[in-house]
Amino acid sequence: MSLDSHKLAATALHSVNSTLENESEAVQNLALQYQEDSDSQTELINALRIFYETNARGGKIVACGIGKSYKIATKTVATFKSLSIGSDILHPSEALHGDLGLLNDRDCLLFFTASGNTPELLQLLPHISLQIPIVLLTCNKVSQLSVQNQVRCLLYADLPEHLKETNVHGIPAPTISTTLSLALADAVALALAEMITSDHLKRKKMFSMKHPGGSIGSDLSHLNDNYLRMELLTSGKGELTDASHDSYSSLLSLSQLRTSLCTMNGRANSNGSSLLNSDSEELQHSKPDARLSSKLRSAKPDQVHSVEKETLTNWDELDLLRAISSYDYVSFRHAKKTFAAESLKIRSWYKLGNYGSCDNIGELVSEQFHLVDLQ
Repeated sequence: MSLDSHKLAATALHSVNSTLENESEAVQNLALQYQEDSDSQTELINALRIFYETNARGGKIVACGIGKSYKIATKTVATFKSLSIGSDILHPSEALHGDLGLLNDRDCLLFFTASGNTPELLQLLPHISLQIPIVLLTCNKVSQLSVQNQVRCLLYADLPEHLKETNVHGIPAPTISTTLSLALADAVALALAEMITSDHLKRKKMFSMKHPGGSIGSDLSHLNDNYLRMELLTSGKGELTDASHDSYSSLLSLSQLRTSLCTMNGRANSNGSSLLNSDSEELQHSKPDARLSSKLRSAKPDQVHSVEKETLTNWDELDLLRAISSYDYVSFRHAKKTFAAESLKIRSWYKLGNYGSCDNIGELVSEQFHLVDLQ
């Protein structure tokens, strides 16, 4: 590499680091704004109320923007949809040529514009029903749009003067402003989903039904009833029964697991079958799993579900499924020792269909639960 190339590389590296630092500072400033600024908090609550009421009456959150803001609006709609929140995207230019037909009086609008002065959005206002409330997401607190009567509240992402694109890069290419807009929109979408459905497990199950593809869909497939339907049809077992539509019914019967845990002490032909027997030679001389122990020590308290052996043996199916759906690890205490398993590995075991007998369930426990050292 020539000297000039080294200089170019050094300059590029400095530029990348500077951009990342500036965007990080902007996001930290945004978080502080919504922690401390009462006006921002009030406007946020009003926006969430509009979105919540729109969803409750069967309306849509229709996002609208131009240029880079349209891209952020499109991504936000995708997030809403994956969270089972009715939403749609409206391009302002296309709206004036017929696409206004997607709006009805049950809907609300979410305008994305960093400046708050976007001509295409201003041109839309006379053609939007006064029954449709507008929420404005912007980096400019006072603008032509912010003073319009149709704009009910402001989702303001404060962009300090020294972090504005022209001052940082020398050109007004939307970068830091779009990062702030996306971060704020994501936060609002997640908060709204929690308002609509407070039960975390239900939200997770709903998300799995809306996102069956990719790695995310694979990790959540144990919650997706449609996978059970596919498995039954492809295995020749016929249609689902009414009982199989119940939540979490696709996984093993915990009565079998309870029996397995209680009887494992007497099973000598299964590797690790005497896991819960405090008198077993294997238990007395087993060594902690170093890798799993390290993970457990590093895990946050809300990532680990810890129970006593007696509690585990009395779990029903829903108890177990709540644990492996809500936590990254499950652990139990026995004979003054701690055993743990990774929820992801237990779910993977289920996907193989290894839940048809007590022996297989005993294999699950003996394979997935390991002695750990938490000191």
